[in-house]
Amino acid sequence: MNKTLKNIIKTSLFITLGIFLFWLVYKDFDSNTLLSELKNVKYEWFILMFILGMLSHISRTIRWQMILNSDGSKVGFVNTLLAVLNGYFANIAFPRLGEVTRCAIVSKYEKQNFSKVLGTMVSERLVDVIMLALFTILAVALQSTEIKEFIVSNPDIGKNLEKYTTIPMLILYFVLAIIGIIFLIQIIRGKLDNIKLFKKLNEFIKGFWLGFISLKNVKKPFLFIFHSVFIWTMYFLMLYVCFFAFEGFEDLGILVALILFVAGSFGMLAPAPNGIGAYHFMVIQTLIIYGIAQEKAAAFALTVHGIQTIILVLAGFASFILVPIVNKDK
Repeated sequence: MNKTLKNIIKTSLFITLGIFLFWLVYKDFDSNTLLSELKNVKYEWFILMFILGMLSHISRTIRWQMILNSDGSKVGFVNTLLAVLNGYFANIAFPRLGEVTRCAIVSKYEKQNFSKVLGTMVSERLVDVIMLALFTILAVALQSTEIKEFIVSNPDIGKNLEKYTTIPMLILYFVLAIIGIIFLIQIIRGKLDNIKLFKKLNEFIKGFWLGFISLKNVKKPFLFIFHSVFIWTMYFLMLYVCFFAFEGFEDLGILVALILFVAGSFGMLAPAPNGIGAYHFMVIQTLIIYGIAQEKAAAFALTVHGIQTIILVLAGFASFILVPIVNKDK
């Protein structure tokens, strides 16, 4: 099977998965009720969401520039921004294609080694993983009382959790963790390179590590940390301001928005275009826990994700057109 055909099949599978998940989430909702909810949305709040989103993209561009230029290179802001926007655009069609796309644009038009650019992108993604972990810990810590109350009010969930936290189960987790670490060490040492899958995993881990240690070369570490926090704060505020577009949501408060943001972020990790289906499921189920009616929760997820996707498509398409125009003399 040639590479082009394989990519077409992969893309088709991911799109099909996204559509299936979306259908699965919304199949039991009444379309008339959803339309009624959508008519009551205060759409002017999404202008602010757009502004916050663009600020996050600009900040991400500057942060990526800092890594790219840590070796003395002079990668330009405009091409880096256009590459970032193109990356988001590509990810809508095919998950993770965006990372390769934006690296290719910077490599081609800024005359940078592709492997080096890919390594910096890995570094950036690693920081994003750390930021998501920090936001998750913060959300759970600040909403621990509410989470406990939810478990108490849903005894079936509590019983299921107890099954997985008994002494024998904890011992099993520990043994599996030790086996996993030993196995991982064998992969890193190249002992399993004769197996194609493990060889690729070994290369990925080493690339990840090289990307991580490259962060030490960033010239202004505190500014880098500031942009990392700023990017994810903007992501969070993009969701929070949407609360004011829906009747009854403004009473939920900023801490509920934080939990919802974390849940939605994990939904976006699903291997579907822009997290379609998985994002909606996570957001709807979280809102239901906090007392929002199913139809209103479904309308919220549909509207927020839909408008975010439209913004990314428009910005991405514009950047796709601008890349060759901006670089016509190169």
